[in-house]
Amino acid sequence: MTSSRSVRFLLALLAVFSLVAAACGGDDDDASDGADDTGTTTTTATPDDATPEPTAEPPAGFEGDLTGTFTITAGTCDATGVSGSWFRMVQPQGSLLDGPFIENFDSACDDSTYSLLTPGTDGGLTTGAHQPAPDPAFDERGNGLAAAIVAPVTFFGVDFAVGTDPTLDPVTLTATDGSLTGSTGAFTAYYGGMAFNQGAPAATPSDSGITTDPSGTIDPETGEFVLEWTSGIEGGAFGGFTGVWHLEGVFTPAG
Repeated sequence: MTSSRSVRFLLALLAVFSLVAAACGGDDDDASDGADDTGTTTTTATPDDATPEPTAEPPAGFEGDLTGTFTITAGTCDATGVSGSWFRMVQPQGSLLDGPFIENFDSACDDSTYSLLTPGTDGGLTTGAHQPAPDPAFDERGNGLAAAIVAPVTFFGVDFAVGTDPTLDPVTLTATDGSLTGSTGAFTAYYGGMAFNQGAPAATPSDSGITTDPSGTIDPETGEFVLEWTSGIEGGAFGGFTGVWHLEGVFTPAG
């Protein structure tokens, strides 16, 4: 009898020990879920709690009225054609597309109807400020001396030069969704001792040649541009002809 009671007592103790062990195991699981070794509850940040990374502002771009210098790329020519900045002259009653164009026998190109332009001391055409010719504007042979916009170009043995007439409004150009428009009315060519307005719209409208307003394109992010206009020539040996101006390069804002 005594032996039976001892066995039942031992079985009861084992049952109690099993219950205690199970309870302790549950407490450990709870602690691992929400508390550290000190008993402090911790939480993990979710993506919604994180501070967002700052985003870079998009570039302002070249848009609206552009004040600065349309820095030109020098004209070049090879077997594939002409690139960069250049000048041509259309004969009276000619077509802007088909000519006939005047041949400049001082041209560096196989197609001598192209006269190549290279950057002057200012690098190119400035908007919002004048680039006047020096005084005097010619040497004793009638070569033009203005050299701020482009370097003087030899044309039939005499250099022509360009500047902007300070008595007229400065050149203005505006970018709209990548397109260029504006006024080059003060643009003037100096050749053979005479000054010829070569701007558009023309400062003094006439029936000489064909005048078309400036137009072109500009990359809103890089400032790379192409700009063209034509202007009728009034008076002199080339009266009634048309000057065709083509500038390429990169716009550099003032300041």
